[in-house]
Amino acid sequence: MVQSVAAPELDIVRRSCPVCEASCGLSIDVDRNSGRVVRIEGDPEDPRSRGYLCPKAYAVKDVHEDPERLRRPLRKLPDGGWEELDWDEALDWAASRLREIRDEHGANAVGYYVGNPTGHNAGAQLYIPPLAMGLGTQRAFSAATMDQMPQNVALREMLGDGWMFPIPDIDATDYFVCMGGNPLISQGSLMSAPNIKRRLQAIRERGGKVVVIDPRRSETAGVADEHVFIRPGTDAFFLLSVVNVLFAEDRVSPGRVGEFTDGVETLRGIAADFPPEATAAATGIDPELTRRLAREFSDAERGCWYARIGLCTQEFGTLASWLVYAIGVLTGRLDERGGMMFPLPATGPRAPLEPVGPMPVGRYRTVLRGLPEVDGQIPCGAMAEEIEAASAGEKRMRALVTLAGNPVLSAPNGPRLERALGELDFMLAVDIYVNETTRHADLILPSSVQLEHENYDLLFSTTSVRNMARWSPQTFEPDPGTMDHWRILLELGARLLDTPADELDDQMLGHLLAGRVGPGTALPDVSPEKAREAAGDERGPMRLVDAMLRAGPYGDGFEEDADGLSLARLRETPHALDLGPLQPRLPDALRTPGRRLQLVPEYLASDLERLRAGLEERSRDTRMRLIGRRQIRNMNSWLHNLPVLAKGRPRCTLLISPDDAERLGIPDGGKARVRSRSGEVVADASVSEEMMPGVVSLPHGFGHARPGTRLSVATSLQPGVCSNDLTDELPLDVPSGTHVANGIPVEVEAV
Repeated sequence: MVQSVAAPELDIVRRSCPVCEASCGLSIDVDRNSGRVVRIEGDPEDPRSRGYLCPKAYAVKDVHEDPERLRRPLRKLPDGGWEELDWDEALDWAASRLREIRDEHGANAVGYYVGNPTGHNAGAQLYIPPLAMGLGTQRAFSAATMDQMPQNVALREMLGDGWMFPIPDIDATDYFVCMGGNPLISQGSLMSAPNIKRRLQAIRERGGKVVVIDPRRSETAGVADEHVFIRPGTDAFFLLSVVNVLFAEDRVSPGRVGEFTDGVETLRGIAADFPPEATAAATGIDPELTRRLAREFSDAERGCWYARIGLCTQEFGTLASWLVYAIGVLTGRLDERGGMMFPLPATGPRAPLEPVGPMPVGRYRTVLRGLPEVDGQIPCGAMAEEIEAASAGEKRMRALVTLAGNPVLSAPNGPRLERALGELDFMLAVDIYVNETTRHADLILPSSVQLEHENYDLLFSTTSVRNMARWSPQTFEPDPGTMDHWRILLELGARLLDTPADELDDQMLGHLLAGRVGPGTALPDVSPEKAREAAGDERGPMRLVDAMLRAGPYGDGFEEDADGLSLARLRETPHALDLGPLQPRLPDALRTPGRRLQLVPEYLASDLERLRAGLEERSRDTRMRLIGRRQIRNMNSWLHNLPVLAKGRPRCTLLISPDDAERLGIPDGGKARVRSRSGEVVADASVSEEMMPGVVSLPHGFGHARPGTRLSVATSLQPGVCSNDLTDELPLDVPSGTHVANGIPVEVEAV
């Protein structure tokens, strides 16, 4: 007799997707008895995503269930193998080694690198300070100098706050310009907007226009009204010509923002040297096309000019980012409905913050090239030379801590960094995989994953196209002995500071409350003691989130019966809480002296001579250029070990135009060798009309062929080649210290 097997009892968990900035609402069917995800769907009741999801959402299941995900600390053995440790032994050993190096050689003998996944985990973000304080080093690296740092610098100089990003009010705009971005694939980076395709279609349906300016006819360009090819790395020249047209044709009208803006006439003088005819040879854009686009944008009732990573990761990334914001100011579209606006996050301050002084630059300089730290960041590509004894001598970095990052694949000239890691006296990685970087570590501390802890969409509430708040519940109990990312950072910091971890956690809460409650704050009648008592005894990031919510602009002010936000209220809300459309926030939110918007900051203007020299060079340069690209089933190097996302045809192909393919004798599906100053790779070629002649494209995050990793799916299904083996660590966007990853000069030949 065949016995029937009872169907599993399923629970439905609603949470946000933790993979990209869109943070779409998910409805997850889980079998708690087996600890498995049965089904993932878009949550139709989520007010932001309304049932939309992309393939990346399935990563939460595959990461949780990946048999190669680490669950116990691993220490490297002398023979190159690994042994498991218990947590106390692992944390004690890590802190002991870091302390030894710090005490013998100084705090700057230690460095740390913060990877991109940290931005998707509230606990990981909030608990970096204890570790940083414990290390005491100025050698701080992060993915920022390979991503959005030019925008941080431009905004810090213009607005006084480098993290107050202007976000497209895309649901109300009539004219949307996209440069250096592909939101259909990224889901709206620095523009958290679920189902961006539908939003772009809606612009066209209401009679508006979508324009994409890119060296590749991207997926976003495919749904736009118009696509314009531009030569890689020349965006700042084109944007200056747009500004020139606005002034020359008397189209400058800042509106309300003009009342508190300085520097309009200064910018007029700068732009006078860059009419469209002067930049056309460099950009490849016809002067009359530049004029038409400037006219159309200024004539539109509501317009927003959006730019993303392709603009940042080029030779003049900070100037290009600045000019995008300047166009918004000159046309009266900054901080206005349908233009570029500023979210008011629920965890932000209840009242405007005080103005700040100049942006710190050069408090630390790298040993070999003397590159300055910029607002706390050292260029990531300098990591190798800071380690190498031949470069840095006795001042070299002897220990490195990496937090959820894989810079061997994501940093410029990864092979050089790979070699340098072998010179470290000690390397600690906080990561869930033995990947191309962590395989060099002496110790790996793996954290729990998203389904094993609570989360709050902390960072991406600051980039959302509508104000929102979202808490996500813990779905599964982690394996016994698993430690959350925040707890790892806290325990390490506590050991390095010789302070009990719980006491350090309480100090963090006290420091947060000191700036938000009591005399001189927006809640003068709430004492720190009352707020601390209201926050409760639940240690960790959710206590800090609760304090920020309650003291924030929508919060209950720590009054239990008040009608306002708290973590308790969010825990009772199964979906994202929609807090309304973006509203004007300037000038109150400005943190510049006198709360004046600085249209031409001196720090940025000092880079214009380099730009002028670059225009002459680019106007006669005929070399082929390499750009990157994103793909819907990838997120940097994170997701390649997940079967659901790695299946299908190889995706790490070199896109090349038919003209270039014919000239070079490279057939579709053939092999092509791509060579730069720093290295070479051989990739499968894909001949595509998408590409501008003279430009080739490789996607970011591949190159899973190094020995010693535990990434069998990535290695077998999607190894690819690493585009950053071609990225030169020497050229930089000077004001921000960001590495040039787009527009790299290359030679291409058939194999």
